[in-house]
Amino acid sequence: MALDKAVDSAQLNADLTAVADAIRTKGGTSAQLAFPDGFVSAVQAIQTGTELQIIVTVKSGATVTATKGSLSVSGTSVNGTCTLTVPGTGTWSVSATLGGQMSDTKTVSITDSYEVTLSFVSSTLNNNEWSVIKSVSDAGQGANYWSIGDRKAVTLNGTVGKLSLSNVTTYAFIIGFNHNASVEGANRIHFQLAKTALSGGTDVCFCDNQYGPDSGWSSPGAGYFVMNASNTNSGGWKSSQMRTNICGTSLSSYSGTIIAVIPAALRAVLKSVTKYTDNTGGGSTAASAVTATTDYFFLLSEYEVFGTISYANSNESSKQAQYAYYSAGNSKIKYKHNGTSTAARWWLRSPRASSSGIFVFVGTGGSDYHDYASYSIGFAPGFCV
Repeated sequence: MALDKAVDSAQLNADLTAVADAIRTKGGTSAQLAFPDGFVSAVQAIQTGTELQIIVTVKSGATVTATKGSLSVSGTSVNGTCTLTVPGTGTWSVSATLGGQMSDTKTVSITDSYEVTLSFVSSTLNNNEWSVIKSVSDAGQGANYWSIGDRKAVTLNGTVGKLSLSNVTTYAFIIGFNHNASVEGANRIHFQLAKTALSGGTDVCFCDNQYGPDSGWSSPGAGYFVMNASNTNSGGWKSSQMRTNICGTSLSSYSGTIIAVIPAALRAVLKSVTKYTDNTGGGSTAASAVTATTDYFFLLSEYEVFGTISYANSNESSKQAQYAYYSAGNSKIKYKHNGTSTAARWWLRSPRASSSGIFVFVGTGGSDYHDYASYSIGFAPGFCV
């Protein structure tokens, strides 16, 4: 004879929830599971065999944590390595702490074991290697560690144009985090050269021996800090000798450019940036004249420095943004790198609209103005990491 047995529905629900929670934990999921089919599918999806591991290279003693949603796994680095066994596949964020310092964060997508290296990040920009700065930039986290205006030493050796530099230590300073990223590229820290000290000091631009006021406003030709060898702005920034001969356009062929004289560690982490400028010149004022170049070192534009346009093609502003360093009210006045008591003019990349032979520059009083392309004046380039 069959016997009826009363079912405690509350207890059954609790038991099923406990089983579902165990399946979710083992499967690395937070999805709702419907009984019975959802339970079966989730169990079948659980990977068996080799454990999923994240093998982290980081300083000994560091506490390493991997997170995915509400899941978290931690361990301690021993002899420079921490192996974390994670409960499921997917995308995990991995970071470490040690003595109050936080490392960079790496995001890993795993279906098997995965190796990752973490670096600790100092809140003092100059205490970080360029490779660490790049790692932070890659994650779009620069502003979480450093501030606009922070500085990093750069020692220059070699010849840029006609200027020879031997163990000249200057300081690059941050002018923007993810500046104009939708146009110029995301996950970039923008810098400019240069300052003379880690704190205080003087803002400088590089001046060669044909600097206009010192040379009687000669036209010394290509290779000097002139925009072009003759008084033309035809082809704009894209075709200028300042871009091709002084800033450089390649990371594989750069002799005589600023790329050649920076440290190898900085050269290795340079990121290209998409800059829009009037690349027609010849007096152009049309919107169609404003086109893109891919640059590693670049001159700033009138709008990027001043946030307004007085002399350049006004259409440049539609593709540009003022740098945070300058919008914050910091000085635009720069001094000669080899004569820091003398204020200097420094070039901008914008051609003068309605003129065929002139580019815009920043004057000794910090205002924008314009002058002939064949004059040599100060060189204050930007770059991205």
